Amino acid sequence: MDLIRVNDSLAIENSRLKSQLAVKVEPNPLKDSSRSSTINIDSSIKTVNFKYIPAKVLNNSIDQKVNYITLNVGSKQGIKKNMSVINDKGIVGKISHVSENYSVAISVLSEHFNVSAMLSDGTVGKVAWDGKDPEFVMLNGIPQSVKVKPLDSVFTSGYSIFPEKILIGRAAKSNNGTSYKIWLSTKFTKLHYVYVIEETTNIERIQLEETAQEEHL
Repeated sequence: MDLIRVNDSLAIENSRLKSQLAVKVEPNPLKDSSRSSTINIDSSIKTVNFKYIPAKVLNNSIDQKVNYITLNVGSKQGIKKNMSVINDKGIVGKISHVSENYSVAISVLSEHFNVSAMLSDGTVGKVAWDGKDPEFVMLNGIPQSVKVKPLDSVFTSGYSIFPEKILIGRAAKSNNGTSYKIWLSTKFTKLHYVYVIEETTNIERIQLEETAQEEHL
């Protein structure tokens, strides 16, 4: 009976996540467990399909220089390296290791993990963790002419591993006019369920970019 209750609880939580998994902008990229969109690649229009694979967090560190999250899904469930990971609140990380039934993701709370970010007006910058508080990241590269106000929303730009307009967090305070402290929408201290995003075109692009970078090291 305990196992039945656990499975029922997971099913309910999964349904809750699917119903809440949303960014409050239009169009809503996470309204359903799958979606399609059109993008421009090399001057041609291609259709990109997104699939959201639910997973339970088995382990999660937040106090290391590089933090990892262990998930209860693996290659049998379609998980591959470089897939992005989100939850019902926002971004979480990127898949780094995969076995048949498990996977490990590098957390956003890690050194050298940069996320291309976008303000509501379309201004693009970079978000990265400074290794201090797990509730905050830093938004850098914003022009001084752009005024970011407290509680302004910060989203993914679509230029990194994450689809466009996934919530990252809200502006907390300015550091110097081009750098801002961002209050993460994801609570990593209470991370229990996530979604792994399957998007073949994006994974192929990221792998190609990583190969190009390695050749110049």
